[in-house]
Amino acid sequence: MTGYRRLHDYRMEHIMLGGAEISGSGAPSTGLPRWRQQVQYAVGHTLNDFYGMPPEVRRETPVQFLLERRWPPKGGAFPSLMQYWDVKQAVADELIRIVAGNHPGELPVMRYEQWHVPVPELSVELSVIFQLAWASRQKGRSLNIQKFMVHSNEEVISGFLHMANLFCHMAYGEPADTIEIYSLLDGGRHSVDGAELPLQESLDYVRLLSVFLEREEQAAGCVKCSNRRSDRDEAQVRGYGLM
Repeated sequence: MTGYRRLHDYRMEHIMLGGAEISGSGAPSTGLPRWRQQVQYAVGHTLNDFYGMPPEVRRETPVQFLLERRWPPKGGAFPSLMQYWDVKQAVADELIRIVAGNHPGELPVMRYEQWHVPVPELSVELSVIFQLAWASRQKGRSLNIQKFMVHSNEEVISGFLHMANLFCHMAYGEPADTIEIYSLLDGGRHSVDGAELPLQESLDYVRLLSVFLEREEQAAGCVKCSNRRSDRDEAQVRGYGLM
């Protein structure tokens, strides 16, 4: 045990994504639309199911079959039935395209797992969830990291890049080989060479993020102690939701 305060990547995402939707767009007061949360959950577990299989079994298993088992039922989360089918088809098409050439003969070294590493320079313990990570074949590099999002968000992408870069340096003493981020509904792909991310830049970014999150947590604690209705309402408006 380090005794350091733990800094979670999902808290970073909550803050950067929460409240991004405007009123009337289908967003609850505590974050992004529920349909997007459900789709993100389905995608994460589908990839976990698919890449938990041996490569020879993956070749014979359509990823859309696994997605069907995880996909949310038709209901009130989606604004319309048309959007329900459009999103389902778009996500399925993109997953089929991605997995067709994505490390077909390998097993991931990390699969939908949460990992922790101390960062003594910042007096924090960094906690990052890696949906997929593969061993690098390049000398002096650690991992090929992959993240899958429903929608692209530049702030979340920047935050994840710096947190993943810092994690690799702290855990392995080496940069990542590549960090890839896929956004499924728009077909986007961000790929960054780990050596192009300076360690000091990631340290500075995560230091600022840590201070910001600590202030948010302190503010939330003050609201919890308050008996004023207006404070509680404000906390609900600034709450956090999943992608």
